[in-house]
Amino acid sequence: MTPEEILRVFGQRLAEGDAAGAAALFAPNAMYDEPPVHFEGRAAIEGFIAEFAASHHDAEFTVLRALTRPDQMEAAAEWRWSYTRDADGERRVFEGASFMTFRDGLIASWRGFSARMR
Repeated sequence: MTPEEILRVFGQRLAEGDAAGAAALFAPNAMYDEPPVHFEGRAAIEGFIAEFAASHHDAEFTVLRALTRPDQMEAAAEWRWSYTRDADGERRVFEGASFMTFRDGLIASWRGFSARMR
């Protein structure tokens, strides 16, 4: 898969609450950094996604734009992430950008930044 395809599949799996499937797109020793959270390793990433999926619903991750180096080793993407919290029913929408590196067809590192839109 190309980096753009990986991002789209990642978004689908997040929306489905498929923590194992989303984490499988990351290298075993991948780094995920999106302040204020930081995780190292696929297992930690999967745990984070599973915990999130257990307390939220109606999640949507949409890639708005992606730019990829010709060698497919780095990409940048602008995205929109929205979900509803189970605890209070509040709908949250974030827009952000991430910078990723890829190794062997998997995400090796993810560095993201976002802002809450509502």
